[in-house]
Amino acid sequence: MATTRSGASAQQRLVQLLLGPLDDAVGLARRFREVDAFREYVGARLRLVLPACALIVVAALVLGLTPVASLIGTQAFFSLVGLILTPFALAGSLFVLALVFFSWLEERSLARSLGHRSGPAPGRVARWVKRKLGADLGRAPRVPWLLAALFIALPFALLARLSPAVAIVLALALAAAPVGFARLDR
Repeated sequence: MATTRSGASAQQRLVQLLLGPLDDAVGLARRFREVDAFREYVGARLRLVLPACALIVVAALVLGLTPVASLIGTQAFFSLVGLILTPFALAGSLFVLALVFFSWLEERSLARSLGHRSGPAPGRVARWVKRKLGADLGRAPRVPWLLAALFIALPFALLARLSPAVAIVLALALAAAPVGFARLDR
């Protein structure tokens, strides 16, 4: 009986880890639609948001195509597996990157609306970036870690194995995007 409960509990946690980010995304879209301050914040910064969205799409395409690129040419079965995984990897990486970015924008909008940050202070990296690069990143958004590991970290590892130069350029671009956004958003 105890193993059944612990198995059900583990299954519930796994479902929450996988479906919780979907609930977060639906809530974020609802808040964007209903909260004027958030919508106006994003609208006023479209010249910054659109290039960031373009980078997210390019990163999702690269990360989404990585499984097929790494498996094609091995054996027919693995090539087929790569082809089947590609749309899931593409959709998953796009979902995770967009969710984290727009959650971060919501945090920035909220901090600007309230005139201060809610919640814990920014972390060490954010303080270093503010001091050294003059970019106030604010609070880090919630990250769906399991999905990020599956759809971002794993494809990045495959990409680094296939093409280290592309992986480095993409990682630097994704790291520089919030810093550039924060520097230009004053």
